[in-house]
Amino acid sequence: MNALHNGFSQRDWLALSFMPGIGPSRLASLWTYLSAWSENQEGADLFDPIPNTVSGAQSVDYQVLRALGWSERTARAALLYLQHGKLPYDVEDNFILTARWLEEPDQHVVFRDDPNYPTLLQNIAVPPTCLFVKGSKQAWANPCLGVVGARNASGYGKKIAESFSQQLAEAGYSICSGGAKGIDSFAHQGALNAQKATVAVMGTGLLNLYPKQNIALFERITATEGALISEYPLTTAPRPQLFPPRNRIISGMSHGVLVVEASEKSGSLISARYALEENREVFAIPGRIGDPQANGSNQLIRQGANLVLGIDDIMAELPRSLRQPALENTITDKGELPSNLSNSASDVLEMLSTERVAFDFDALIRKTGLGASALSQTLMELELSGMVVNAQGQYQYAP
Repeated sequence: MNALHNGFSQRDWLALSFMPGIGPSRLASLWTYLSAWSENQEGADLFDPIPNTVSGAQSVDYQVLRALGWSERTARAALLYLQHGKLPYDVEDNFILTARWLEEPDQHVVFRDDPNYPTLLQNIAVPPTCLFVKGSKQAWANPCLGVVGARNASGYGKKIAESFSQQLAEAGYSICSGGAKGIDSFAHQGALNAQKATVAVMGTGLLNLYPKQNIALFERITATEGALISEYPLTTAPRPQLFPPRNRIISGMSHGVLVVEASEKSGSLISARYALEENREVFAIPGRIGDPQANGSNQLIRQGANLVLGIDDIMAELPRSLRQPALENTITDKGELPSNLSNSASDVLEMLSTERVAFDFDALIRKTGLGASALSQTLMELELSGMVVNAQGQYQYAP
């Protein structure tokens, strides 16, 4: 509790987060101020022979908090705690409860300066100052991909969400979603089918998990090296206005967001909008014309989202460095190949991964015995999957 995070202790940040009127945005503004203050002091020290003994935390006063957009009441309550350690009665109870919660080995609070904090999340407009985590802090160690969609999903949408999420998890990606019923639930289930970690971003506190019918799913997530995370204090109850902001965390910690099924007013479109604002890839599964549950995802495609028919369409749009988990997970030391490749692609890939040298097209015809047309189609399949690269007519395995 005594370790400092950007000038304040963990206790200080938690106490502030529990106070009425202090939400994620106000905490983020204070963190940004303290970071900027520290940077300015480091620069000044180069030219100022007299060191400034005032810390960033000590520089926080009423005028600073008001300038950061804090209300008068909130600013005065915060200063009463920071200067005199006084907490309102209900806030003190909340703090004691949280301290006890953190005593469990699989329950954590992760601050922005913690090495376990999701790296991509640092770059969004309003990063959570801290995340409450139940489960593994390594659940997002692999590149994350968000999978979201309608709560009232069709059987087709649920099947696609589960299948694609399982394939992506098997390829080495952490599936991130919102823990809601419908598409979210089946996205998490797909990762669990692969026995891989998945991250559920809650729109409530972790002591008020929602929806209740997903409690068993949440327990399986934490039991499979996954995690439930939230930026809200532990006892925060479900409120409609809390769910849209959590979508920025789903997209913010993901390299791309796949919208499986969404109506024109679906909350999952908020995740897609955040993804675009955060310069992330947006992918969408096309739906039937005239199907209300597909209007939102079809509109995303019309506006430029990547149309997805298989996971290869997703990986083809990711930077090469992010395809590496898929490469490492599809060809193991035992020479096992991904099940979604055609037979000819599996044979060619196995040969290239064994030879570890480049072949031109004619050499591959002689080596594989495939005809020109069949080989062209096979190489295209492997290039789109990121497993083979073509460098000036020379084809080679891409480890």
